[in-house]
Amino acid sequence: MAYKNELIKALKLCLFTQKSTSGWTLIEIGVVTTIVGILASVAFPSLMGIKAKMDTRGEFSEVVQTLRQAQRNAVKMGRECRLIMDTTNTPHRLQLDPDAKYTGCLTFQEFPLNNSKFHENFPGTAIRFSYKGNSTNMGTMVIQSSFSPTVSYCLAMSGMIGVMRAGVYEGDPETAIDPTQCRTGY
Repeated sequence: MAYKNELIKALKLCLFTQKSTSGWTLIEIGVVTTIVGILASVAFPSLMGIKAKMDTRGEFSEVVQTLRQAQRNAVKMGRECRLIMDTTNTPHRLQLDPDAKYTGCLTFQEFPLNNSKFHENFPGTAIRFSYKGNSTNMGTMVIQSSFSPTVSYCLAMSGMIGVMRAGVYEGDPETAIDPTQCRTGY
């Protein structure tokens, strides 16, 4: 019995003599929540701009690699490869010409631009590579972010020799495309 009384005294001493003074008041929680909300509202647009730039850059890299692959395959197969820039549908897309003689130029039929759009000044909508890898087209292609119009990348293609130069486009592709506005490096 004595140990039972001692146990009850010890429990009362532990439970009822110590007052908890740690924790947050409602005002402190409200201030912290307000500060976090303000910081989030400032950071969110910046993060969305970064995401738009990265998405557009990724799609631009895919388009450049697709064109270079078609050029290499034209040389490897010893015949012409032809790609079509489809700007009439949404999303814009780069696709292999559906004619059977272009089979094998690419491993896929089309590449849609889900976050970007084309602007180009090529004569016609097709890009052709001869069996020597030469391009029969000369022009500039600009791929612009659908979400951030200031993010634009460009690919300038020379006629007859098939050299492609990629870079950042510094002009406004909505008005006119100028190859001198394509700054090398991206």
